[in-house]
Amino acid sequence: MAFSFTEGRGADDEAQKALLEKFKEPQHFMTPKDPKLLPEKMLDVDSRQLESAKEAELIKGVRVRFLEAGQDRTIDSKAQYPKAIEVTGMSAQASVFDLRKKVAAMEDMPLEDINLFAAESVLSDDVALHEVYMDWMGSGIDDWPPRFIVKPRVKGFEIHVSVKPMRDTSDWDKGRLMSYQEQNLIFDVMPTTKVKDLKFLIAGRIGIPASRHQLSAHIRRSLHNLGEYIDLDDDEKTLADYELDKYCVCIRFEKAHFDANGDYIFDDAFYDEKGYHPQPAGCWIPQDSIADRRRPDANTVDPNQPLSIVSDRRAAERG
Repeated sequence: MAFSFTEGRGADDEAQKALLEKFKEPQHFMTPKDPKLLPEKMLDVDSRQLESAKEAELIKGVRVRFLEAGQDRTIDSKAQYPKAIEVTGMSAQASVFDLRKKVAAMEDMPLEDINLFAAESVLSDDVALHEVYMDWMGSGIDDWPPRFIVKPRVKGFEIHVSVKPMRDTSDWDKGRLMSYQEQNLIFDVMPTTKVKDLKFLIAGRIGIPASRHQLSAHIRRSLHNLGEYIDLDDDEKTLADYELDKYCVCIRFEKAHFDANGDYIFDDAFYDEKGYHPQPAGCWIPQDSIADRRRPDANTVDPNQPLSIVSDRRAAERG
């Protein structure tokens, strides 16, 4: 027999019976009035119902965080947000522009310094707030009410730096890998910024010394071709010298493995005829990322071992 609310049948367990009992009457939020009331009194609206109706039309609270001021404009797990506010009284049908104006008024800031982002996505002014939601865990916009990040206006121009996944930038916690992924770094730079200054910005973000950076830029001067890659091999040249302020698509980062003399740089642990040599002092590569678990300084936690084994946990619960 099919389950039906309207006909009150098919309740084969206690949960379904409880639902039938709860919803057996028509559902509404109206309080019945005494039919003996005068006609003018019948038209009176309950103030509590009116207040509830108003609140139901508005989002409870929109959380807005402010990205730390500076040249680093990257939004990721390492970003710092020194300030956060909650904006109330916003409708889901309101636009991003409406929210920008309200935040600017609340913080007494120029509208140009209120640029809203959801996760890493920039939002145009005509986007409605209800559109900044997706029922997809991990999408970055799976929170309701939606959460926003404010970036100030760009002083120069934004340049994107792509860092491929590598052990040097991986994150580990107590012997277990937490993050190993490509990074897209964003910096606010000027045409007069030198290549070495850009390297220092990147070094401050990923921890690899600027002396080990090899940068190449994707330049696209025309939409009729895919462009070309050029090496940024002169630290004293400015970004304008390479025309990055006009035609740069992005910059690709690679770590230099050889010094100026062509010799390999040993910046990690290794074995030779004398035995095991640990990582040198000041090494930025996470020690737990070394695959050889026979080494004397290996973590006692095996990263391949599961956090828990169901059979062992059930046995412990029974005991």
